[in-house]
Amino acid sequence: MPTSFAIILALAGAVAIIVAIRWRRVLLMTLPFLVTLNGVPLGVGKYSIRADQFVACLLLMPLLAAAVAGTKRIRLDKTSWILMVLLAINIMSSALNSPVPTYSVLQCLNLAATWIIYVVLINYLDNPRELEEFLRYALCGAIVASIIGIAAFFLALSGMHVGGAEVSQSAAQDLTTAYGAYGTMVEPNILGSFSAAYLVLAVAMLVARTREHESLVSDALLRWVVALTAVSLVITFTRAAWLGAIVGFACLLALGDVNLRARFRSGRVALVVVSVVVVVGALLLLPGNVGTLFRFKVMNLINPASQTAIVRLFTYVLAFEHIVQHPAIGSGTFSFAALAAQGADFRQFENWRHLWIGNHLLLALHDTGVLGLGVWIALLATIIARPLRLLRTMASRSGEYAGRVLGLVAAIASLLIAFLSTTGFSLGYSWLIVGMLAAYCRVFEIQQGNSTTMETSEP
Repeated sequence: MPTSFAIILALAGAVAIIVAIRWRRVLLMTLPFLVTLNGVPLGVGKYSIRADQFVACLLLMPLLAAAVAGTKRIRLDKTSWILMVLLAINIMSSALNSPVPTYSVLQCLNLAATWIIYVVLINYLDNPRELEEFLRYALCGAIVASIIGIAAFFLALSGMHVGGAEVSQSAAQDLTTAYGAYGTMVEPNILGSFSAAYLVLAVAMLVARTREHESLVSDALLRWVVALTAVSLVITFTRAAWLGAIVGFACLLALGDVNLRARFRSGRVALVVVSVVVVVGALLLLPGNVGTLFRFKVMNLINPASQTAIVRLFTYVLAFEHIVQHPAIGSGTFSFAALAAQGADFRQFENWRHLWIGNHLLLALHDTGVLGLGVWIALLATIIARPLRLLRTMASRSGEYAGRVLGLVAAIASLLIAFLSTTGFSLGYSWLIVGMLAAYCRVFEIQQGNSTTMETSEP
């Protein structure tokens, strides 16, 4: 039986490699859409896997096969190596300290399958045109995800509950569950942070447009992304995502200084600002549960004494009680629910998935201790440092290219703020954005190297 199983497994692996090689480009270009389906996992027995993880693993197989055959070397940058170190720390803390080691180690594999998205992107997206096309599909994916969330929300308000939105009176008045649209994503907070990131990215690309070269991303597409993600962001009723968008726009203004050719056009900036003011003003005057909750959220945007803030504070206090027990390497990956259940099977509770730490910094400290938190901060610093180092040189070569990188940096900044409330760094769309940023940096470095070689070879 073991031999038969091994043969079947080998055949399945060979078929998967052939499929991944034959339809590599198709699979790659589906990733921007698949990362939006994080709330619709695929069931495999008693386990589940997300579609984006499955496709990313498929795309990794040809790279591994080529590396084994010696025909190609898998490209790993500094971020990739730090991710592997972080994965090793997660596995070690899970095996040593988690009250449910099997569950925690499986969650480590879940993280690894998500982080593979980053490795796949930096290895496959090394062609400028293919990278631009991938960006266009990512923007189209944001449109599709926003439309689904918006449609689900307004259908639910009209009495047609098709899923994808929570509009119950108890959610609006008592805050028993997260009120708002979530579409195909896990919860409103996730759709909100996703929408904020793509709103910031699309605005950056739109207002920094220089038309230096023919682009695969049209102005019309960017306007649709801005309009739909803005509406989607608002109806998720997620204050952390709203703050994330504000910080993202602040990053655009701070980094888009006079030394960059990607200067923002005042007319387009004014149009965006006026549109936001009109939408927010209309919602503030709206009657019913929607208007009441929106006014509450706006008035308590950064109120540490609000009801949801108090719940999070209680979670943080409980998390710190766990942290002091294993301060060095933490309590294990996603072990908070098991520790909070105090020995009971946490999966027997109806809402056990809500027993988690939403803050990405506190989650790293809880799960992997001071060691893991330090590595996590180093990872985030590495992700941002490289584009910031190249940004001014990019602007001297292509202002529009710099605008894309600037928008991706600001999008990541918005996620860092939004994920202080509910982290999505275990989901694929975060690493899709990070991967695109790294791919743009690498493509620019290749172009710059080729340009330098040509200049030195001239007589």
